[in-house]
Amino acid sequence: MSDSAQTVEPSADTIKGIYEFLKHTPEGSIRKMLCMGDLTDAHFRLLMKLVKGGPDTDFVDAFTKKDMGKLRLNPKEAPLRDKFWDIVRGRLSATGLLPTGGKAA
Repeated sequence: MSDSAQTVEPSADTIKGIYEFLKHTPEGSIRKMLCMGDLTDAHFRLLMKLVKGGPDTDFVDAFTKKDMGKLRLNPKEAPLRDKFWDIVRGRLSATGLLPTGGKAA
């Protein structure tokens, strides 16, 4: 992972596809796939809270801006905010759900 794998921002359609996958796949399966390394169970719960907490447009906006959107964080979730999207994007890239932009035209 020495290259800057995140050089190309994913399109809104790609992010919406990730949202749909997360929303419609059983949580147990997603948890097994994503919860490892830096992405802890707390990160996973926060990610699913974002997915289930609003429409795909809110998720795409939060993903793009790397913020929490309209989501209110409890005191245990607040410390996760700073590196949340970097960790989530890294795991999504590692699992192949988020393209890394290897072929930039």
